[in-house]
Amino acid sequence: MVVTCSDRKSEAPQVGLRARDLPKAGLDVRSAMWCSRLGGAGGGRPLTGLYRGESWSLVPDVMASAQQAGFTPRLLVASAGLGLRDANSLAPAYAATFALRQEDSVGETAADLREWWHTLHAAPGALDPDKELRGPLLLVLSHAYATAMSANIEALGRRSSDVLLVGGAGDIAGITRLPADRGLRAALGGTATGLTMRMAQHWLAGLTRPSLTCSARMREWQTWADDVRHDESWARQPLDDREVLQFIREARAGDPGMSRTRALRKLRDSGKACEQSRFAVLYRRVVTES
Repeated sequence: MVVTCSDRKSEAPQVGLRARDLPKAGLDVRSAMWCSRLGGAGGGRPLTGLYRGESWSLVPDVMASAQQAGFTPRLLVASAGLGLRDANSLAPAYAATFALRQEDSVGETAADLREWWHTLHAAPGALDPDKELRGPLLLVLSHAYATAMSANIEALGRRSSDVLLVGGAGDIAGITRLPADRGLRAALGGTATGLTMRMAQHWLAGLTRPSLTCSARMREWQTWADDVRHDESWARQPLDDREVLQFIREARAGDPGMSRTRALRKLRDSGKACEQSRFAVLYRRVVTES
């Protein structure tokens, strides 16, 4: 099983291991410098103890469901800072993401993401995706991470069978895919952040034999999804900068350790709207004040 890393960590990034700290230079220069810094970083802890957040908290449940379905799962992590890693491998705390327009984004375009991911194949401790990614394989990936890994996923579709992609950026030949479906959130519970993990767990729970891409299971899934799907779209109220700043100050006053991601989710859950990159700038301003 391959899952994405989390922007929430159990400790602060080490000095120099934030993508925002890299110089304004070509991607090849920045990626080489990043890999060098990784190699020189001290300490480190298992990735299973490094990542935090709702989606990551669901990983043990998905692994348990895979075992109950007859598999002997091994957990791998796709990371914008580390490459492909075994979840039990050690790594220092860092800040890097394939999500665009973030403080620690590793690139500005889809092409940048694919190139950065390719350079990470040579990062310290990274695994070779072409050797490790073989069926049966469950991929639970966001749009951005699936975009970065697209060449590996396409190759996987050509050479392997019994591969299920939950989420992703689009359909790929040879890969069975369950697109992220916000309409299933109410039936599965939790927030949109953990949706694909909950989808993966629900899919595994319905398997009657150890085959990830069973056609009978897909028919059952489609019938169930059509029955429970619920439109949760709503018009959020836009806020100006002053209102967003006040919201962030009040949220952090009640929870000084609240991350930017959680603060934005709290704002949106309250029915308010703020574009992600603008929120990041305003959040940083509040943190700087305190």
